[in-house]
Amino acid sequence: MKRLTVEICVCTKCVMHGAMDIIESVEGLKKLKTQLRLGSQIEIETKNLCKGEDVYPLVCINGERMERASSETVMAKVISLTSKDVKR
Repeated sequence: MKRLTVEICVCTKCVMHGAMDIIESVEGLKKLKTQLRLGSQIEIETKNLCKGEDVYPLVCINGERMERASSETVMAKVISLTSKDVKR
């Protein structure tokens, strides 16, 4: 099973711009993994990623940066990456 690493910046500005909502959404997706037939193990890491850049909130999924991310865009990306694993 492939591992999907979702890194979410938790600096003050990212948290103020929705980082906690993103964390909750991805956690919810992890709980629904079986029902959604997701083929990857989802790992969440919280870090200070943006280092003062004006890109709040910043999320990295397997190293790919998502600037000004939202719960919806992160969830869509995670589902698309895990769905590819199921089709193989």
